[in-house]
Amino acid sequence: MALNEESLAEYVLLSVRKPSTVEYETDLEWICRTFGFLESRDKQKTAYFILKNLIEAAAHDNGLTSDELAEKLSLTRGTMVHHLNKMMKSGLVIFHEGKYKLRERSLKNTVKEIQRDVARLFEDIIEVAEAVDQTLGLVSR
Repeated sequence: MALNEESLAEYVLLSVRKPSTVEYETDLEWICRTFGFLESRDKQKTAYFILKNLIEAAAHDNGLTSDELAEKLSLTRGTMVHHLNKMMKSGLVIFHEGKYKLRERSLKNTVKEIQRDVARLFEDIIEVAEAVDQTLGLVSR
C-alpha cells in the first residue's frame, strides 16, 4: 500500500542563535530564520516583511489580502502568495474571510499552537514506529 497524500503541514525549524538583546525587528527576523523563511536567496527579506505586516495587522485585530501586502511591499501578488502559502503550511498564518492573518491573536499563541501540532505529529510517529517494531520483533527499553 502506497501513501499518495500531499503533506498537510510542513514544519521547518532551524537552530539559529537567539538574539542577545531584546529588539523588535531583530527578534522578528530571528523567528523568520528559525522557521526557515529567510533563505539566502531572499535578499529583500520578503518573508520577514510579510510576517511583520501580518503581526502589526494582528495588533489591530485585522488581516491583510495578498493584494494589500503586494502593494505595501511593492512586490507582485504571486510573490506574496508563494510566501504566504509557505507560512500557512508552517502553521503561522491562516486565510480567513478573504484575508491572511496570524493563526492566533498573538504571535506567542500562534507559536504555542505550532508546538502542539508538532507534539501531536511526534505522538503519531511514535505510535506507528512502535507498530513497525512489534511487527519485526524489535525490542525497545
